[in-house]
Parts: sequence; structure tokens; C-alpha cells
Amino acid sequence: MFKSIVVAFDGSANAGRALEIGAEMARDKETSLGIIYVIDHVHMHVPDEVREMGEIEHVIDPRPKMMVNFENAPASMMSSLAQTSADTQDAMFQYADFLVEQARQSAKDAGANNVESKAVLGDPAEEIIAFARDRKADLIVTGCRGFGKLKSLLLGSVSHKITQLAECSCLTVK
Repeated sequence: MFKSIVVAFDGSANAGRALEIGAEMARDKETSLGIIYVIDHVHMHVPDEVREMGEIEHVIDPRPKMMVNFENAPASMMSSLAQTSADTQDAMFQYADFLVEQARQSAKDAGANNVESKAVLGDPAEEIIAFARDRKADLIVTGCRGFGKLKSLLLGSVSHKITQLAECSCLTVK
């Protein structure tokens, strides 16, 4: 039914479920699967005071739940992340590349044939929509963070923005 599917992946449990569904739907040999991870440039430089307030008020989770297996992580990536003097953006791209490679392999293991993965810097919703447009996707699959009304108001919802602005069908996974 779908010829090109895009999955927005950030390593979270809901993104993992979105990946599973996207990969299952892309088992057809003629269906391509694109996986994108977006390093959010807007929230990259949140002032410490604002981040601390968000953590105290439980609006920002200081340790998001990730479905990543670091046992297979390259030593160079782990040492780069551990060095306090490492360039933050380079370390973030290394981490993002690692995540999308794990996601790509998971999708292939689930039976998806034509899989491409990519990590970019930018506004998550805009980058996901642009990636889908470039691939002529007919479906975007995203995970839902499950923000309440207050959190959605304060932080916005990437999945909501995508469903409002995308030119193709969207599936939000909970």
C-alpha cells in the first residue's frame, strides 16, 4: 500500500514502537523506509536555569528513557561522550549517528529491505517533513511522547506539528 515510509526516531521507547511498525509495513520489497534522527537546534542551548526549573517541575525529564544498547557502541564514541572537553555538537552527531545505525539495523532485522538512515541538525518537525518530502513519502510514523496539556503548551509537540504540516499521511504511535 505505501511505497515510501519515514520514521522519526529519537531513541525513546515510543520511537522504538514507531520503528517496529514502520519496519513491519516496509517488508514489501517495493517499499522504502527512511529513518531520521533530528538534533533539535532550538533546545540544544536551553539556559541551565530554565532546564533546572523544567526538571524540578517535571516538565523536562533529566534522563529520558532510551532503548539503546551501549554494549556494541564503539569505544571512540563512548570516550568522546565522556570527555568534558569534547565538542558538544560533534559528540551529539556521533551519538545521533550511532542511534540511527542501530535503528537501521533493527529495521533490517525486522524484514525491511530498502532502509536509509540519517541524522541532521534543525527543527525536528521541519526536518522530518523535509526528509519525507525529499523521499516522496506517503507515510510518516512518529512516536508520541504523551505530554499533557501543560507540557504540550510549554514544549510543543513534534508529532502534532508534523500531522498539521505534512503533505502525506501520518501515524502517531503511543
